[in-house]
Amino acid sequence: MAGVVFLKKWLPAAVLAVTACSNIDCPLDNVVALNCGLYSAEEKTSLTLRDTLTVYGRGFGRDTVLLNRALGISSFLLPVRQGVSEDTLLLRLSNLEGQEATDTIFLKHTNEPHFESLDCPPAVFHTLQGVRWTSHALSLMPLTVDSVAVVRTTVNYDDIENLKIYLRATSK
Repeated sequence: MAGVVFLKKWLPAAVLAVTACSNIDCPLDNVVALNCGLYSAEEKTSLTLRDTLTVYGRGFGRDTVLLNRALGISSFLLPVRQGVSEDTLLLRLSNLEGQEATDTIFLKHTNEPHFESLDCPPAVFHTLQGVRWTSHALSLMPLTVDSVAVVRTTVNYDDIENLKIYLRATSK
C-alpha cells in the first residue's frame, strides 16, 4: 500500500517532467536557401526582370533546374550544395525575340552542420567565401550579368539577401 501512495504522490510530477521535455522548438521555416536580388548595373537599383530567367545548377547530378522560366521577379532563392566547396550556377536569359544566352556564377562556400535539437532535422548552414562570374556579349542577348556582390556571407534560415546580381542591358 505504501508503494501505491508513493506512486500517486510522484506520478503528476513525472508526467509533467515528460510533457515538458516533449515540447519541440524546431524552426517552422527551416529551409536553407541563398537569397539573390536582381539589380540594374547602371542605376544600382532593384530590377524587375522583363526577360525570362532559368537557373541551372551544375554538379547537382546533371544540370538541374533550380529556377524555371521566372519572369517579373526581382529576387529568388536557390539551394546551396552540401559537401562541396563551390557551386556553379548557370543563368540562362531569354526574351520574346528568341534571343538567349547563358552566364555563369561560381560560388565558393564552406558548410557547417547546424542542430537545433535532437528532435529537429539537421541542417547545413553555409558561409560564402567568394564569387566570380562570366558574362555573355550583349549582341547575343541584350541583358547580361555585369557583376555579382556578396552582401551577406551567412546562408541560413533567415530571409536576408546574400547576393546582389547586377545586370547590364543595352538600350532598345
